[in-house]
Amino acid sequence: MSEGLNNEAHQALWRLIELINFDDSAMAEKQQTLFDEALADSDDADVVEGQELLWILKDVIDWESGFYVDWKDAESFISCMDELCARLDIELDWGVEDTEDEDFLESTSVPELMELAHEQLRLAGVTLWNWNTEGDAYAGWIARGEDDEEMTTLAETLGLEIRTGDQPY
Repeated sequence: MSEGLNNEAHQALWRLIELINFDDSAMAEKQQTLFDEALADSDDADVVEGQELLWILKDVIDWESGFYVDWKDAESFISCMDELCARLDIELDWGVEDTEDEDFLESTSVPELMELAHEQLRLAGVTLWNWNTEGDAYAGWIARGEDDEEMTTLAETLGLEIRTGDQPY
């Protein structure tokens, strides 16, 4: 168990990892172990809380169960979302034939793409979540829409600032 988390927070974090990994218990267990190891290696392991937890989680889940992209890196956002959605056999329609087209990438933004992805994922019963990086980046994950209330409760328990992808930070 993570030394820097009380039992309630530890259980909430583990449940969040389970939710963003859908039914992949092997991936969830791997990420839970990696999180605990990263927290134990942290210089401030005894004081990590709230949004600080997300920075450790980001490194553990990035491109496997979550995304973290620069504010102007639409291409990476598309690639990562396509990877995350492929796990669920969902293919997003980005509105162009070639998502690597320079004109397209220059004419769109990560927040616009996040809203587009959120809308399509909702139709598939999935919610795109994002968290406040307090910087020039966007980060988040996807989870089943039926788990929205539980996700909100977990975020409150952990002191996390998250919201759905139709409201990018």
